[in-house]
Amino acid sequence: MAISWTIGGHSFKSPPRILCRAFWNSRKRWKATAVRLRQAVAQQQNEIRAFQQRERQLRHQLEEAHCEIQNLRAQPVTPAIDQGPLLGHQFSAAMIALCVTLSLRIGFRAVPDVLRLFAETFGLPLKIPSRDVVRNWACRNGVAILREATRADDWIWMVDHSVQLGKMFVLVVLGIRHKDLPENRPLERADMTPLAVMPTSSRAKEEVERQLTGTAQHLGVPLAVLSDEASELQEGVRSLESLGFHGPHLHDVKHKIANVLKKMLTGDERFEAFSRKVGKTTAAIQQTELEHLLPPRKKTKCRFMGFDRLIDWATMIEHHLDTPADSNDGKSSRLEEKLGWMREFKDDLCQWRECRALVGTTLTQAASHGVAAGSSVKLRRQLEDCTCTTPLARQLRNDLVTIFQDNEDRLIASGLGSHRLPCSTEVLESAFGSFKALQRTHSTGTFTSLLAAFGCLFSENTPEQIARRFANTSNRDLQAWLSAANLTESTQARRTAAYADAKPRKTAYSMAP
Repeated sequence: MAISWTIGGHSFKSPPRILCRAFWNSRKRWKATAVRLRQAVAQQQNEIRAFQQRERQLRHQLEEAHCEIQNLRAQPVTPAIDQGPLLGHQFSAAMIALCVTLSLRIGFRAVPDVLRLFAETFGLPLKIPSRDVVRNWACRNGVAILREATRADDWIWMVDHSVQLGKMFVLVVLGIRHKDLPENRPLERADMTPLAVMPTSSRAKEEVERQLTGTAQHLGVPLAVLSDEASELQEGVRSLESLGFHGPHLHDVKHKIANVLKKMLTGDERFEAFSRKVGKTTAAIQQTELEHLLPPRKKTKCRFMGFDRLIDWATMIEHHLDTPADSNDGKSSRLEEKLGWMREFKDDLCQWRECRALVGTTLTQAASHGVAAGSSVKLRRQLEDCTCTTPLARQLRNDLVTIFQDNEDRLIASGLGSHRLPCSTEVLESAFGSFKALQRTHSTGTFTSLLAAFGCLFSENTPEQIARRFANTSNRDLQAWLSAANLTESTQARRTAAYADAKPRKTAYSMAP
């Protein structure tokens, strides 16, 4: 130390004790910096090793993915709808669900053809079910849906009869729990639960009473019932009182309006003359270039339920008469020749259009909001905004309010004044229409075993639902339901048997000249 100080100490002006302390502190700082840098280097080295290990893992996963891709490319493509057959079946739940959904839109006969075209177009190795299998799936699913309803004390029933050829009737009971009623929109099929589909050869009041009381004993006495108030349905609903039913029996607003229109317009000379002209027009233009202007088809039953469509058609024709197209092809003169008679009813159409607007407003209110305390007052306010310049329209406005008031009075009298209930069976009428269209793709006649598929119209029919339902409902259950419903002998089956009996006595003939 002495030597070092002797050699270089003269270059420092500070005393040794200060210099020693400064050198010592400087050494500690350099040492701390070195330690910190060594730690940073070690951390960076650890991170590098971790990244290298992650890179090796990713390379290994990439190699495995390439191998899996090669294996998948070497294997035949299996569509999701054909993977994993349902227990006890040759097809998957997805395939069954697809076929059931398709059958409701295009009919059972077309489903195999559609699937076959799809498979051939996209090169898919699909196994195609037969139309009879698809029909069996739909019927089995429909029976399973009917068995899903559970007992409750707040069911709201929607009841109606449907009839086709022969003497077979079917009574359908749809239900919706009061707690599940949607607000500010019409009821949809998905909202409804089919509670009973009961075919019968009679709709006498005794038979209806038996059917409705049986349904109530199984699923509970309803909170309320909605129907078109046919006499046999009124008697049937009245029989529920023995089981403790004290709720309101509401009438369908649309049927009531049709009855009011029938009373107002039947015997009206102008409307009868208009109807006759419409009938003649159908025959006059259906084979001409004016076929796109054909009037709506008349209903054979409840023909006044199509009043709105008839007036809308007349309004459209009146517009084209007043604003003929600029053309030299003779269409304008042809239009005038075949439909010019409409000008005779110009004043009548004004009042009928006012009535049509009142009916539309009322039906919208009934479908979207139902009936509750104060509904008639709300409807009156809405109808007051409609144009009512003619006595006929003003009379109809009062009658429409009375229809709502009647339902409202029944609701309050039953002690359910704080409840809101539906007052339109449009969703049930729509289901009847869809089912009849489906049945027409197969046969004409009375109800057949296809009626078992009616419940499918009120479900989404997903693969999960199909798997659950088929696990709980077997083909034996389907056959038991058909036997109990007396649907084993349809019109088509009896027609086939009648021809078979006559075949030995059939005389051979030839149409050759």
